[in-house]
Amino acid sequence: MARSAFTIRQSQRQEQPVWELLSADGQPVEQAERFIHTLVLRGLSPRTRRAYAYDLLEAYRWMDTANRQPEQITGDDLITFIDYMKRPPPASPATINRRLRLLQRFVQFLTGEAPTVAAWRQHTHALSFHSRSRRGSVRVKEPHRVIHPLKDNQVMTFYASLKTWRDRSMMLLMWAEGLRAAEVLNLSVNDIDALGQSLRILGKGNKQRVMPLADAAVNTLRLYAQLERPATDSQAMFVVLKGPRRGQPLSAEGLRRIFRYHRRKSGIKQANPHRFRHSFGANMTRCRVPLLVLARMMGHSSPHTTMRYVEIEDPELRAHYREALDVLKAQGLLDEGLLRSND
Repeated sequence: MARSAFTIRQSQRQEQPVWELLSADGQPVEQAERFIHTLVLRGLSPRTRRAYAYDLLEAYRWMDTANRQPEQITGDDLITFIDYMKRPPPASPATINRRLRLLQRFVQFLTGEAPTVAAWRQHTHALSFHSRSRRGSVRVKEPHRVIHPLKDNQVMTFYASLKTWRDRSMMLLMWAEGLRAAEVLNLSVNDIDALGQSLRILGKGNKQRVMPLADAAVNTLRLYAQLERPATDSQAMFVVLKGPRRGQPLSAEGLRRIFRYHRRKSGIKQANPHRFRHSFGANMTRCRVPLLVLARMMGHSSPHTTMRYVEIEDPELRAHYREALDVLKAQGLLDEGLLRSND
């Protein structure tokens, strides 16, 4: 069959977006539909469910070309699936690993047992992937990515380009409170306690956390509520300010449009919602906030995730290196005159 034998469509059920996998005749794939429904029951965010649905679509397209059924998939098939995903245009290592995990969970959902690779070293891919556990799951090696936080002057330049208190409030919640874009959009008016200066956040996996509110965030939120937020029945904190959707909750696409516009206006091309969150993590690290505390602030279930946000910036690395050199020189090591005399 052609690559387009399986497709995906979005529908609305009980006010929630649901993605359906369709076969070549346009009918929902019953096994996939049951599995996707479990993602809804687990309380995963719409964005995560969408990513998983498209991952499952890619798995079915591969099974179609490999003439395999989900219940037949073995550990060796996982290696073939990696080959399939590396064909041009290749998927990124992170995407490959996410699809591998999902495929294993899908097969386990259907059969009660996830496929494993018991003797993975025998494969020609032994240098490009590794076993993550004794159960024989495999993962492609992912390159270490360092995301540089925004510089202080870039943050101020971007902030100055924002003309509404709503937009300034949203940016401050990302930069000064470390919120994800989805967490900002999910805030309700009842989540913000301006008097107690605290913020209740519903994060990934429906996990709640409470953060203190910075004075600047309190002030911008107060001005937004008093001067800009239209009278509306919506409980969403951030709503559309004008146009036919005035008073309705601001959408993810609406937030992206705001940032795109102000990136062009300010000239700060790196300014996106997640970059502000990353800058929050870097700032807290610079201020010596302990890693475990920062993990709680950012809503991470593991400190290992937080480590991605606390890379030492080059100026800090340089300063520590210079201090170490001074100590070594004071001890008579790395002395230029001494080194030249040994030439």
